[in-house]
Amino acid sequence: MSNDQDNKPESGTAANQPTPKNIPNSPKPIMWFNPDSMPVMPGVGKTAESRPLLSIVVMVYKMPEQAKKTIYSLSAHHQRGVDEADYEIIVMENPSDRMLGQEAAESIANNVRYFYYEETLPTPVNAMNYGAQQARGEWVGVMIDGARMVTPGMINYILAARRLGDDVVIAVPGYHLGNKVQQEAMLEGYDENVEAELLQSISWPEDGYRLFEIACLSGTSAGGYFKPIGECNCFGMPKHIWNKLGGYDPGFTETGGGQCNLDLYKRAVELPETTLVTLLGEGSFHQFHGGITTGTKGEERLKAMQDHFNQYTALRGEPYKPPLKRSIYLGTLPDCALKFVRHSASVVMKNHGWIPRDLK
Repeated sequence: MSNDQDNKPESGTAANQPTPKNIPNSPKPIMWFNPDSMPVMPGVGKTAESRPLLSIVVMVYKMPEQAKKTIYSLSAHHQRGVDEADYEIIVMENPSDRMLGQEAAESIANNVRYFYYEETLPTPVNAMNYGAQQARGEWVGVMIDGARMVTPGMINYILAARRLGDDVVIAVPGYHLGNKVQQEAMLEGYDENVEAELLQSISWPEDGYRLFEIACLSGTSAGGYFKPIGECNCFGMPKHIWNKLGGYDPGFTETGGGQCNLDLYKRAVELPETTLVTLLGEGSFHQFHGGITTGTKGEERLKAMQDHFNQYTALRGEPYKPPLKRSIYLGTLPDCALKFVRHSASVVMKNHGWIPRDLK
């Protein structure tokens, strides 16, 4: 009779050892996706109708070189999975001593429509509302700061997201180029020249998703995707929602429109019937251009910000608070954006006391 003890494997035998990692002909893991493999949503473009599905209204003021990059990033030369006939880019420009002009704007793509808007107030609100009135699309997207480059799948995923319902508000997360928000980075020497070197380092516009490598979350999105964000600098909605809201409130007359963009985003998201959809793997990236909130210093900036806050409070009866509606997330994440997912998750878990050891 055999003894059970005799049948046990001896210590140190192969049965007690971990599976070796170099077994001949074993499957080989792949740690990274090919950057060219970012998918698009098929069949999101035009039907038989002759008008575009989407109109993107872009505001330009004293930023000709930045605006050219923005418009190019929005064009079908850069956007994937869409044709020029699917959407239009409406460029609005207020008068300044550094004009972009119609010829430069419309030479970038065939679906660009340029409008010069005479304005005496230091606000883009009236021009943006006028641009939306010219929109031929069923949906209106707004970019009140024309110095924001976008990732190559944004238009495709906006067109896909509109299929999720009749009352969808589509938000694109915002970033600043550079490793700090630009109102801080400029104090350390960040300027257009530094930014040009950053863009050259990623060979932009060869792969627009590499913008994530040289960017940080904007101030109103500093807490990441998974908590209420304060503002969206690129968002869209169906035209009937835009009309219901009345577009931007012309009561916002402060420099740059003050908090008009935060206000429109909040009002759109907080409508009971709207569904918020955030394009997780897409983004709008702020270029440095000496704007009122990102390019001024010291007392000048503090006064401007205080004036913005005071005007919002006067119009709405209380200081601004982000909308609390939870989002549906849509899109595919490029590998270079995963650091922002980690950050976003860690912020929420830290607030709830859920931080795992590897995130502490």
